[in-house]
Amino acid sequence: MAAPIPGAGRDFARFGLTRFCRIALLGGALLLAAPAGGALAQPHAISHQAAASRAAVLPVSKPAREKPVRETVAPRQKSAEPARREAEAEGRGFTFQGRKVRVDVVKAELPGLGPDNRAPAVLILHGAHGLGDGSLYYPQASALAARGITAFVVHYFDGIPQARKAAPSLHDEREQVILEAVGYVARQSYVDPDRIGVFGLSLGGFHALSLGSRDSRIQAVVDQVGAMPAEVQRRGVTYMPPTLVLHGDKDRTVPVRRARELVSLMEQLGTEHEVKIYAGEGHTFRGAARTDSIARTVDFFSRHLAADRGLLKKDLDIDIALGPALPPTLPDRDYAPPRDTLADEKLLQRPDFRSAAE
Repeated sequence: MAAPIPGAGRDFARFGLTRFCRIALLGGALLLAAPAGGALAQPHAISHQAAASRAAVLPVSKPAREKPVRETVAPRQKSAEPARREAEAEGRGFTFQGRKVRVDVVKAELPGLGPDNRAPAVLILHGAHGLGDGSLYYPQASALAARGITAFVVHYFDGIPQARKAAPSLHDEREQVILEAVGYVARQSYVDPDRIGVFGLSLGGFHALSLGSRDSRIQAVVDQVGAMPAEVQRRGVTYMPPTLVLHGDKDRTVPVRRARELVSLMEQLGTEHEVKIYAGEGHTFRGAARTDSIARTVDFFSRHLAADRGLLKKDLDIDIALGPALPPTLPDRDYAPPRDTLADEKLLQRPDFRSAAE
């Protein structure tokens, strides 16, 4: 057994006491430095607050990412099918240059049927964004059918193969599809071909007016927030059937001045027309304005596509022959040709149209 080292016990005791004192002093210093609530819990609390703060400002966090996605995707998910079903529309169609063009038919109820059980018809032409959710078109179709007028909602974009179907450069191509649609409607056994009208909204209104100025099969036109196409006016308009113009004075897409120019044109042509400018309404009518526009449209077509309208048209020459002769001394101004429309004057100020006219 090894002999003990002299003084080793006292050295060990002093070393242990010194180490204990240092540890105690260090612990006391930490306790004095820590705020109330505990030094161990505070670092975790600071960490959670920092993480929450970072999550609130980072664009990649989940809440900040989902909201704009829902707002931008939702309009593309709209479907006209619920409105179509509510109107009880029948799916029909025709083929144009190898492409199927859909037509939704809402058939007339009995009041509008003529003696041969054939009803007047109205083609409904949508705007540049298509049918959307259908709320601007199928309620109008149902209201017409309730008054004895068969409505045909024409998906005329189906006949356009190009991607930008509403492009101004494709006006004539779209019009060819719509002309074919008029022929399709006139051939239906339950339609009176002498009593056909066209309702158009926005881009559809442009086409309805253009069609009315060149197709004698069209007996009445309702233009809602559209206008006469500039190119059609440049070529010259000499005739329009009875026309109803509906527009909002706050429309920024098709300014209300275009409606006033159209009215000026029809006054010069001597066209039978009616106008309603809705105060405070923009490019899409809402609330009372929408309800009123539907009622005005139905009433207008009911009067101008009535069962005796075709008879009056066919007997027009006889009516004129039996009427009183015009006095030979009428002032020359009654025979003056129509002046250029306001739209024509503005178009001729543009270099592209001025060079074309020259």
